[in-house]
Amino acid sequence: MSGAYRMRVPIEVRFRDTDAMGHVNNAVYFTYLEAARNAYWFHVVGGSSERDLGFILARAECDFRAAVKFGEALEVGVRVAEMGRSSFVMEYELVVPGSARVVATAKTVQVSYDYATARTRPLPDATREAIERFERSS
Repeated sequence: MSGAYRMRVPIEVRFRDTDAMGHVNNAVYFTYLEAARNAYWFHVVGGSSERDLGFILARAECDFRAAVKFGEALEVGVRVAEMGRSSFVMEYELVVPGSARVVATAKTVQVSYDYATARTRPLPDATREAIERFERSS
């Protein structure tokens, strides 16, 4: 995995993640991205439940590079690659730990969101600073 990913999240591939062809179904990769995204958010920004997520997902894309089967372990590297006024882009690299085997790469766009008012909002300064501090640290 590229050293550019400071956050790495382990993923257990479960039998229910596979399809009739015996490999992880393409839709399941988005669940893996969600797990990594939430782990990143809670670790970097804080919080512990869905009420602490200050964003909504606006876009998700995934490039599938290799099949994954039940019982394999995965690791998702996740980082914030860009921040705008109210949105931020996260990038992901899914690999088999201990190997150079990249099984997928992905990108998502999140928009800062106020659930109380049901409106987008500027990315809070404290959130922006926490992300910048984490991504800069060695």
